[in-house]
Amino acid sequence: CRPFRQRKDLLTVAGLGPKTYENCAAFCRLSLGSNPLDSTLVHPESYDLATWLLKKFSWKLSEPPSSKLLLQQKKEMKENWTKQASKASKKFGVNQERVFAVLDNLIDSMTNVDPRLKDDDASGVDSGSRSNKAGSVQSCKMLPPEFSSLEKLINATTPMRNIIGTVRNIADFGAFIDFGGQNDGLIHTSKLGPIRLTSLLIG
Repeated sequence: CRPFRQRKDLLTVAGLGPKTYENCAAFCRLSLGSNPLDSTLVHPESYDLATWLLKKFSWKLSEPPSSKLLLQQKKEMKENWTKQASKASKKFGVNQERVFAVLDNLIDSMTNVDPRLKDDDASGVDSGSRSNKAGSVQSCKMLPPEFSSLEKLINATTPMRNIIGTVRNIADFGAFIDFGGQNDGLIHTSKLGPIRLTSLLIG
């Protein structure tokens, strides 16, 4: 059922078995899940280890330490945290590389802030130089009246260009077109208008 409350709920999805769950679980992050670790990059099979490490380093996912401090510690963790990694390795029956990988996942998760919203402490950049940086919140401006609606904005930024392409593949849901880009583009059946998939020829 949706919305998912925990990563294990993925197993309720029809056709998604244990092996697929094992491969994809860490890529699905639930920010409002019942388990705080579901919002991290840590794989469920390492939750016990991650919980122990959080307690060992006095970290809280809800109140993470300074990003700048965490990133500095990450650079030096193999030199400074060998003792803790060795203890965790013996306690949970995994190698030290696995321990360091979980530490890496935890730190990346706690410092995974939109770069446009990073504070001065995390980025090490003063607000004066940051305000002029392209993409920063401070550099954002109100859209002009002619872009008052999403439809107008899309039409202005992505005008029809009459691109000629080549059909490379046809599927039940649409056609893949080579339009000269790095990857083929997909035209969904809902966007084909009067054209029928059966009338298209590959090549």
